[in-house]
Amino acid sequence: MDWWRARTWQEQGAALLAVAAALVATAAALVFLLSDGDGTRAAEPQPTAAAEPSPSPSASPSSTAAPTPVRFAGILDGTPMSEVEWEARRGLLPLAVMIDNSPQALPQAGLAQADVVYEAFVEGGITRFMAVFWRQDPPLVAPVRSARTPFVVWASELGALYAHAGGAETANDANAIGQIYEWGVFDLEAFAPPASDAFFRMDDREAPHNLAAKGTDLRAAAGELGYQGPSTLQPWPFKADGGTGRYPTVAAFEVDFSGRRDAESVIQWYWDGITASWLRFQDGGPARDAETGRQLSFRNVVVMRAPHDVVDDAGHVLYEQFGQGEATVFLDGRAISATWRKKDRTDRTRFYDADGQEVAFNRGPIFIEVVGPESLLFTAATPDGLEALPPYEPPPPGPADEPTPTLPPPSPTRKPSPTGTRTPARTASPATPGPGVTPTPPTTVAPTKPVATKTPASATPR
Repeated sequence: MDWWRARTWQEQGAALLAVAAALVATAAALVFLLSDGDGTRAAEPQPTAAAEPSPSPSASPSSTAAPTPVRFAGILDGTPMSEVEWEARRGLLPLAVMIDNSPQALPQAGLAQADVVYEAFVEGGITRFMAVFWRQDPPLVAPVRSARTPFVVWASELGALYAHAGGAETANDANAIGQIYEWGVFDLEAFAPPASDAFFRMDDREAPHNLAAKGTDLRAAAGELGYQGPSTLQPWPFKADGGTGRYPTVAAFEVDFSGRRDAESVIQWYWDGITASWLRFQDGGPARDAETGRQLSFRNVVVMRAPHDVVDDAGHVLYEQFGQGEATVFLDGRAISATWRKKDRTDRTRFYDADGQEVAFNRGPIFIEVVGPESLLFTAATPDGLEALPPYEPPPPGPADEPTPTLPPPSPTRKPSPTGTRTPARTASPATPGPGVTPTPPTTVAPTKPVATKTPASATPR
């Protein structure tokens, strides 16, 4: 009898008791089914501690686990730090150093230790680097070259110490030296004491591609000049590896600065799942650090497109660095279509996805390629999807075809470099790259370029 159909309260009570008994029997059956078969309840899975996932060697890293909170991290690249490391660095300003990228400058020293690297056009159709350090001081940075306005703007937005060897002095908006003084940039000029004491010439290169410095010496010079921290920089957002599965997979991509595939203007990046980083190739093969011989690798690479113009007969290049423009952020073996934005000179350049959310980088070094409208970007879903690098002929050794300024004599009160010599010890480059680094991509390719994306060319650079 159903309890709601009973006519008396006695009948309703009896019906309810019957329903309760049936529910008890059902519960007992469920317990048995969830047991190990002997009536004992099976153990429930225990939660595990959340941690940032390890990258897979064959695929882009991804995980749904919540990342472990990071208490202390690099202000430029978000790399986790111990409390001891943080306390030792927290009062320091970023250190930005101009680095040569002409054929005579290879291989460079210092890029492997940088938190952030900018690469952009200078005159003559070649690019130049600005390497920025905060978590660690480079044991050697070379070859140091001259200042250019676009890099002065980036150093200014970072509030960085700015190390360079001279610079453009013009009557137009490419007047980098005048802007350093006008904008109050923390200037470390190689040819002006006391900063000049931090620089020296290497014996194994031809001038002017042999000027070098040590990070600790540059910071000592900054202290003598009264340049004090701590930094007020607002960091970019960072995330654990993975979480980008909705974006297209990219195994390799190519940046052709000139748009003509000249040997000296083509850069390729290949994804290495073992190290969860992008490996850099240029000038016919892997780009290596001069001191360690290891291939350069970065956790994040940004290709940032900005209009530019050659503003004088000397070929000085100026970019439109304020406003907004297109960008592509490469991380986790994927490509994120983005927009860069920067309000004014001191505002931080930031990157936003199609939903208007600021892109969070993986924790680790960041490389920013700044290209013009005529530059080309190719992406490939497989490692063999790019053409081989153009044939490259290293330049013959010989004297430079430009005047080489002379360093002023060391200040008599300045302490010597810890090595006690102006020529640093050099280490041989090993024949093989470090652990987790993939070999040079194959040189034999199909006649046509199988690419997923091609940015069309426009004007030829001047």
